[in-house]
Amino acid sequence: MKWAIFLLFTSAICAMLWIWQMDNHTTATAYNRLKNTLDLATHDAAMQIDKNELAKNGKIIFTTNSNNVLNSTLQKNLKFDVNNQPIAPNMFRTSDQLKVLVVDKLETGCPGSPAGFPCTYNNTTYGYVDTIVGPSIVAIISMRHPRPFAFSTDRSFIVGSSHEYKGY
Repeated sequence: MKWAIFLLFTSAICAMLWIWQMDNHTTATAYNRLKNTLDLATHDAAMQIDKNELAKNGKIIFTTNSNNVLNSTLQKNLKFDVNNQPIAPNMFRTSDQLKVLVVDKLETGCPGSPAGFPCTYNNTTYGYVDTIVGPSIVAIISMRHPRPFAFSTDRSFIVGSSHEYKGY
């Protein structure tokens, strides 16, 4: 009888550890997908420059299309619809919505930095700090944690990324 109780107790501990590990793996995978996709989206948005302005004055000005390109890259790579809701089947819950919190186009320098480039971009609201060397797109997004089990806290990921136009 003591072996039966021991096996029952051991299997319960193993099941809890397995579920805890799956929850941690889902958390890490979800964060990495958001970060990698945001990196791709800021890259694509940073490529949307006004080529006429670059040819005339040598200045890099991002087009108004850069926001649309950023959103469409996020939607395509995360498999979201036009309202930024996950399309099933998806790692994220279909009831949750991706929020684009910040999209900054840094064409002449960081906000509050009169010296131009290089500068330190600092968004105190979302805790994002980055050193910017040239004209850049900075984006910060938020998405709720997928939580397949209730072992992790119910929170939102806040992910930031920047990409510089490399032709500067």
